[in-house]
Amino acid sequence: MNQSPDRIPVTLLSGFLGSGKTTLVNRILSTQHGQKVAVIVNEFADVGIDGQLIDGQDVIELANGCICCTIRADLTDTLTNMVRRRNRRFFRGPQFDRVLIEASGMAAPGPTVQTLRAVAELSEAYELEGIITLAHAVHAARQIDEHPEAAEQVAYADLILLNHVDLADPSQREKSERALRHCNGVARIVATEHANADVATVLGTHSRSYEAWPLEDALSSDGAAHTNGVSTFTLRSDRPLDYTRFKTWLGFLMGFRRHEIMRSKGVLRCHPYETAVTVQGVYQWTEIRPAERPAPEESVFVIIGRDLDPEQIRRGWDAAHLR
Repeated sequence: MNQSPDRIPVTLLSGFLGSGKTTLVNRILSTQHGQKVAVIVNEFADVGIDGQLIDGQDVIELANGCICCTIRADLTDTLTNMVRRRNRRFFRGPQFDRVLIEASGMAAPGPTVQTLRAVAELSEAYELEGIITLAHAVHAARQIDEHPEAAEQVAYADLILLNHVDLADPSQREKSERALRHCNGVARIVATEHANADVATVLGTHSRSYEAWPLEDALSSDGAAHTNGVSTFTLRSDRPLDYTRFKTWLGFLMGFRRHEIMRSKGVLRCHPYETAVTVQGVYQWTEIRPAERPAPEESVFVIIGRDLDPEQIRRGWDAAHLR
């Protein structure tokens, strides 16, 4: 699904300390990619584009059409001011087609997602298009086990860049990939060196598209979690679900306080619809609606979260089927 033509697409760039986010930001800012991208970073000191970023300036315009902005107050103020300056009739600020937000290495993506959804002016102006997470090929498994933020960054991702593969031996890389898959069994994983990801791929990842999460290849999981409690749980069924029952159960599941749902996505066969019913959930926001594609032979629903109770989830899933 493409973003609304009236809203500005936002890509959120996440990743633990040392994963290579700043290198990727520099690559985007210095590449001729044909898009005017507003890149929001925490501090100009983190980014160096041939000396063009000068301390004390709010916005820097670059030769390739990008602009670079620092967060002087908080994200809400920064995004609000950017779109107001972009849209005003006189003395307009720099024009841009999309926004890339580089999150702090210790930040979980959830609050940023919530900001984009919960603040009315922002939700009308911007649409979250994709969440990209970088992970260190040598250290990812340890970081995921020891730091809840690292696990959450992986859990929210639509695309995971396994960076620094040139520094990892085969066993380290395999261990990191296994840890990433355990936290997020459906995001695409791309191996990179020096964050040399294709810029078009990074800016073109759509969280609401079917291709972003290949559900047909979703890993089966018993819900077992790392020490941080984050895991992927996949539900499948060749029996039709009852749309009303499923929606009621999902509302209960999202609001149940003994666990935390970070991401959810599904393509379902639901009575009374003849077409597929799609589910897309990020943080505290969930969308359920009929799609234009045919109903699948097998319903697939993936949940990523912390402290999931597999037995409780499976009981609710089973009860949501057509009787």
